[in-house]
Amino acid sequence: MAALVIMVHGIGQHGGCYDEWGEMFAMQSVGFLTFDLRGHGNTAGVRGHASINAIKDDLRAIINDMKMKFADTPIVLFGHSMGGQIALSLAFDKNVMLQGVIASSPFLKLVRPPSPILVWAAKWASFVMPCFTVRTGIKANQLSQDNTNQKSTKTDPLLHKKISIKLFSDLLTNGDKIINANHHPEIPVLLMHGNADSLISFEAGKAFAKKNEHTVTFKEWHDMRHDLLNGSEKEDVFSYVMNWLSKLFVLLIL
Repeated sequence: MAALVIMVHGIGQHGGCYDEWGEMFAMQSVGFLTFDLRGHGNTAGVRGHASINAIKDDLRAIINDMKMKFADTPIVLFGHSMGGQIALSLAFDKNVMLQGVIASSPFLKLVRPPSPILVWAAKWASFVMPCFTVRTGIKANQLSQDNTNQKSTKTDPLLHKKISIKLFSDLLTNGDKIINANHHPEIPVLLMHGNADSLISFEAGKAFAKKNEHTVTFKEWHDMRHDLLNGSEKEDVFSYVMNWLSKLFVLLIL
């Protein structure tokens, strides 16, 4: 096994959404581990509810466990959207035993961010009724140009369209924290974003990458929307990811 990739899915998704990526990585002798975040997939609890800190703790435990089992294998954390934000957070943590991070359309800033009053209200509500959930409002045509490759809640019962007040507030706060960090990520990062994303700000991702250009590689996908990993061009995205990983492996050997 050349490396181990740990996948962190987005809001409303589950680990099984990336089975095809696991198959593609396996063909390249790269291990692939995915799981369901709290409030998602087959995990217990309120759908769409978790705290960012709890998710980070879960990830640290998984990474540490994998490092004990595969001590000599490079471990790369790969996150999409919400998962991309969380992966980027851990790239700043020098105590996490990772060799690289890949972030696809990371949730740094919404294209249409809520007003400061609504942000304040969400933070207040997250203390009073943290488990209260609302619909995300995400539409299939915002995810990909080719909706035939997109699963829906009608065909996949493990998908959902909910997010708790607590998780939403945490994502806004953590996104700002990453953008405004006064130090660079500790490890190499690949940040990919489609410039036609109408959900998460492409410009915020691009600016973050430029600010941290010594450790962050930025890949702009022209005319692609939010979900780069499950659309009709996922093979092209995979090829780019493998090329970046190959260069990373050479650096690690040197």
